[in-house]
Amino acid sequence: MALALLVSVGGGVAGGVIATRIDGEAPAPAAIEALAPEPALNARIRSAVDRVLPAVVTVLADLPPELDADGNVFTTRNVGSGIVISDAGHVVTNFHVINGAQELTVMLATGERRRAVLVSDDFPFTDLAVLAIPPGGLRVASFGDSSALRPGDTVVAIGGNIVAGGLLVSGNTVSVGVIAGLGRSLPRNGMILDDLLQTDAAANHGDSGGALVNLDGEVVGLLTTVIRVTPNGLTVDGVALAQSSNSLRPIVEQIVTTGFYSRPRLGIERPQRQHIEIVPSLAEAEGLPVSLGALVIAPEPGSPAEAAGIRAGDIVVAVNGAAVDLDHPFPNLVKLLPSGIDVDLLIVRGNRQMLITVSPSDSPTEE
Repeated sequence: MALALLVSVGGGVAGGVIATRIDGEAPAPAAIEALAPEPALNARIRSAVDRVLPAVVTVLADLPPELDADGNVFTTRNVGSGIVISDAGHVVTNFHVINGAQELTVMLATGERRRAVLVSDDFPFTDLAVLAIPPGGLRVASFGDSSALRPGDTVVAIGGNIVAGGLLVSGNTVSVGVIAGLGRSLPRNGMILDDLLQTDAAANHGDSGGALVNLDGEVVGLLTTVIRVTPNGLTVDGVALAQSSNSLRPIVEQIVTTGFYSRPRLGIERPQRQHIEIVPSLAEAEGLPVSLGALVIAPEPGSPAEAAGIRAGDIVVAVNGAAVDLDHPFPNLVKLLPSGIDVDLLIVRGNRQMLITVSPSDSPTEE
């Protein structure tokens, strides 16, 4: 059987420029030199890059081999980026970069490759995952305060090795832009990501999981996705989104310390794996009894949902009385649940509605 390798990449970001304008009467030559920001700005950018670039890695995620229609074996490799966040070898990246991987490899900025293992992830509540690689000789990045950012602030996007023609090209990538917006939200894959930073810093394919850096050389965001078209098909340029450091830092630090991030889990909250988001078009096509909700595919074995009696085919239409809809997807409602409190799920089973009480777990049970 023939063996082929397919390469897919995490999202990049699109570019922008910085312009400086000085209004008013022209000062004397000495004052012009004193006001010109370019040399000082360039020096700060170089300093920030020098601090963070060695800590930005490339993440290679090899999915299990599959057979094509002709019986040939092919392997898919996802390529993204990551950031070394501890001397012990912890690396934060996007969950979508490593989702479904059978084997993980991290390539350091030096080109050295090290095997990696998944410590834990926070999907679907955030697009975050923490890996572990053998320690030793690592450069570590530090987090900054994303709440101190303002629109127009200069930031630097640093990604791992770029992908060209399906091949890795040695050398991390660097681009400069500005913060274009704060507190952005993005519907994606049956949930809504929130607390995102918008930037126009240009980057390349495979930069998902890379670093968005302030001029002090601190990581203020994790590059997550790029918007290239609007929902109605209009082309968009220069819109990239990064998970803010203040929202991701507590999560990754607890994963590093305890091995997981504590939050209520039911065992049916993962889109596409444990449930499918119902939209009106799907409901009409499949003849479902409701037009909005979460259709359970399979509760996680041993999960609180399974223990409570929820089964495949059930449709969750409300969580503690809050309706599941496009503005409030099921994972986002679960994300709001307080710890240690039972949750009432209103479900539709066949032609009947019923209320099922679930006692959430604070730790993931999925292997």
